[in-house]
Amino acid sequence: MGEPSFLVLGELGKLRKLREMGELRELRKLRELRKLRELRELGELRELGELRELGELRELGELRKLGELRKLGELRDKRELIAIGYKAQEIPPKISFTRWGR
Repeated sequence: MGEPSFLVLGELGKLRKLREMGELRELRKLRELRKLRELRELGELRELGELRELGELRELGELRKLGELRKLGELRDKRELIAIGYKAQEIPPKISFTRWGR
């Protein structure tokens, strides 16, 4: 029993290989987990991007509404000015350009 036999050395080699294979398997699992984590982060980023796009669309919609309201306000102002103009034509001004007493 002084020197290990070739069978024992072969078994040790197989055990090393199996251990290395187990470590490789663990590394693969870690890589897969990392990939899954990255994919999840990408999904979250995509969701954030979509939320950002939705927010921008909402802001654009609000801006469009504000623009439409502004246009309506301008139209209302124009209508009021036109109405004032018509009223001004109906009622002649009572301003005299002659001096009093002459």
